[in-house]
Amino acid sequence: MRVWLLAMVGAAGLGLSVRAEQPRVDFDLVIEAVKNSGAWQENAAHKFIYQPTVPPGWAPYRHGQWRYTDYGWTWQGADRGSWATDHYGYWTKRGTVSGGWAWVPGGVWLPSAVEWLRSGDYLGWRASKLDRFSNALEPENIRYGDPSEWNFTLAEKIREPLTVTDFAPPDQTKDLLVSARPADHVFTSYREIERPGPDPSILKDADGRAPAIPNISDLSAPDAEPDQKAGATESRLYLYRPKFYQDEDGIFRRVDLFLRPQARTQQAAELGQLAKPTPADLKKQAEALQRQEELLEKQRQHEAELYR
Repeated sequence: MRVWLLAMVGAAGLGLSVRAEQPRVDFDLVIEAVKNSGAWQENAAHKFIYQPTVPPGWAPYRHGQWRYTDYGWTWQGADRGSWATDHYGYWTKRGTVSGGWAWVPGGVWLPSAVEWLRSGDYLGWRASKLDRFSNALEPENIRYGDPSEWNFTLAEKIREPLTVTDFAPPDQTKDLLVSARPADHVFTSYREIERPGPDPSILKDADGRAPAIPNISDLSAPDAEPDQKAGATESRLYLYRPKFYQDEDGIFRRVDLFLRPQARTQQAAELGQLAKPTPADLKKQAEALQRQEELLEKQRQHEAELYR
């Protein structure tokens, strides 16, 4: 299995400038951000899915722009809530009642959750379920079985913001998919790193000049302004990509409480009936948290050594 060093290796791992730490938030922030643009549904295959209210034929990763950053090909979406839905979890048509696209939330940020192909002068990508190293997790019969799930556009168009009119029609997409091959490249920094997507040289202008590769810098909120004191904005791409307090199970619990607010009320009532913790209880809790933090730090150090 190929391993893409994206989520684990950022600017610090490549010997570039160190960025500010990602903010930590509750997943309720995502629920609030997307609640007026679609609906959450219980789902047998995925626990919970989010289906946006969109026109027929809508597909993820079509309204926005590809940027090549120190994390590789990074999607900068124009759809509402794209900072969450296009970077955490994945989009799927599997198991949805309507047959349309639905978002399955996740807790790990990726520059995008797509698989790349190339077919002649065209580049194609499909919203896909990936692991944290950007390896595709779905079987090939699902990934390549439905041409309508693929977005193919002329390679030259990837330099600019994309709209629905930039993509090949269904009949052409079907033919392109038949002759397509994986689009991967090797990024060279202090060593060679294999990455998904076309080589960034595709972004060169008519005079053969390639744009600078910006480093991702973190915003403190979705609508926050870039910190001008941090450095020139042309050398940075400012994104909001927080870490969630909840793990995957915790994320689904937050969705469940949103859909069933009476459960939240019941939970609060039950907690209110519990006796207040004693100083000894608080001390034990603090010691347990400290041990957990120490174990997590050891794990982080171990993973950093593995992927250095």
